Amino acid sequence: MRFNAMVKVAKKTVSVKKTAKKPGIGKYYEKIAENKALFGRRIKQLKAITKDENYIPQRGTTGTKLPNSYHDFIFSMYGALISGRKITPKMESSITDIVKTYAKYLIKETDPKLRKNKLDYTENTIAKLNMIKRRLAECNYTKNYINEKLYFLDSIEKQVYRRGSLSVKQRKALNKMYDQFTKKLKQKGK
Repeated sequence: MRFNAMVKVAKKTVSVKKTAKKPGIGKYYEKIAENKALFGRRIKQLKAITKDENYIPQRGTTGTKLPNSYHDFIFSMYGALISGRKITPKMESSITDIVKTYAKYLIKETDPKLRKNKLDYTENTIAKLNMIKRRLAECNYTKNYINEKLYFLDSIEKQVYRRGSLSVKQRKALNKMYDQFTKKLKQKGK
């Protein structure tokens, strides 16, 4: 007689590792959700502000930011909102001021009268810059001196196109250059 002996093989019990939750991970997401609930509108506004390349110049090709503390501040406030950082009342008022300043900027950019004035100023200033460049060429200065002055005048021209304004110091420097070149031409007899 044969016994059909079935041998039961006991399987080893495999212990399941319990993954311990890292402390604060749940709170991190809770803080992000809380900021999103409290400041959702401000987050959207700051996102639009940071993407506006006319308001905040594009970052350099190397990936470094332009050295402008106000623009850095805007990015840091946006980062604080989306990362779940605690927003203090002072930070909240600063974020509100950022949005208000941007709103004023948009009004200036879209107002037809202000745009026309800015365009007229730009055309007038560029014409004056070209006149200074012509006088510089007529004065027969050394090539090095001419190149230095042309570099300065070109940078001023770029700023006028970009911003539509000049600082008081820049205007004084341009007036000084104009007077210098005019005086030199009178001495030459032209």
